[in-house]
Amino acid sequence: MAGTTVEVRATGRNADSDVDALADQSNKQITDLETLRAFAAQVGTLIEELHDDRGTVNTWEAEVDADLDDINDAIHHRWNRDGVNGGGHFVKEGVADTTKVRVDGTCRYGMGGVAYSATNVEVELATGEITQAKYGAWRLTLDKLGVLSTQRATADGTSGTMAFDSEEDALLSLAQIARPADTVDVGYLAILAASGGFTPGTDLPIIGDAKVDGINFFHATAPRLDNGFTAAPSVGLSAGTTPEEFAFGTINVRTNGKNVAQISADVTIVFPEADVITTSGNYGGHIFVTNVAGTGVIPLSQTGIAGSAQTVDSASSAVVQTALDLLYLSLPTIFTIIGQEITLANKATFTYATDDVNGTDGTPVWIDAVATVFVRTNTSGVGVGPAPPTIPATVSAAVTPDVGSSKPTTANVNAAADLIAATINRTFG
Repeated sequence: MAGTTVEVRATGRNADSDVDALADQSNKQITDLETLRAFAAQVGTLIEELHDDRGTVNTWEAEVDADLDDINDAIHHRWNRDGVNGGGHFVKEGVADTTKVRVDGTCRYGMGGVAYSATNVEVELATGEITQAKYGAWRLTLDKLGVLSTQRATADGTSGTMAFDSEEDALLSLAQIARPADTVDVGYLAILAASGGFTPGTDLPIIGDAKVDGINFFHATAPRLDNGFTAAPSVGLSAGTTPEEFAFGTINVRTNGKNVAQISADVTIVFPEADVITTSGNYGGHIFVTNVAGTGVIPLSQTGIAGSAQTVDSASSAVVQTALDLLYLSLPTIFTIIGQEITLANKATFTYATDDVNGTDGTPVWIDAVATVFVRTNTSGVGVGPAPPTIPATVSAAVTPDVGSSKPTTANVNAAADLIAATINRTFG
């Protein structure tokens, strides 16, 4: 084999010569073994470096994998939940027809994980007057075809006179009517009627109209499930300092796409309406929500009607919970739910605001909403936190360096191996 060390065979005819030849051959074997040892050392160094590099690669891959999860969360948070998720639209009076209302600009929204958009669409307000010097409110919704519709704050959402004492009561009372299937809220409108009352389709929804003493448009800017706690309340809902009142701790929430300034704790809040459970042993309930200004907390009865005393008389707590669950789905996104209560009446004609909610006149079960983290795979709404996931920064893990070890050289290695093998064969063969 080319390059193989010359093998010197002992002949036995010249002892000195044979000894010299054996010594020479032994020296060459030693040289060849050193060649093999150097080669093995190079291989070992390379293997160690590659092993360390694998650890660097693992660290980098773990960080990138986690970053991809964050990115997927952010994409899902923005696009895959029902509601408005972009576009910069406004709701305002009509342009093509000033008796109508309009989604001005492009509204981007999602339903069932599918993205939709609508641009510059108008519709007439749902019929039914607002009584003079009273308030009324409408919900504006878009469907999958980009068709704009409205619902008013009445039992059927499309007819009946509205006569609320405050803008907030009118807007809260939109919760009494379920939003149409396959639609999302894109905005809300509240009007204070002037002399003679306000008539949709005839009077103009603008402050300059003779039948309008006040008007406010509210733009939905985030999915419904974006609303919620950004931190757990300092103290949960409970009976107040006096037993007919209710109390809550400091509140930190996100409403309609924005974090609201912390709401201070209060232990002396009176139920604003004298809602009644007429039968001892029956149940009634409320959800508790942030007010329009984001500065306080107000209750809304299971009927979804604010501003007047309601009969909340249900045969079981399950019936009340079903009613409250509907409010969770229908409440305008400009309010954030912080919790609920369901009370068992221990007396006939239990009246909120005057009877105790501490276990004497009525026995309540208080349930606080929960501050949770966003879970991409959870589509039920439970465990979906308000704050959008953080977009990851640049990957900080080290990039695997180039291999620094020398490539093992095979020069003379094959020759050395051949010599050793031949010697072994001669010795033992």
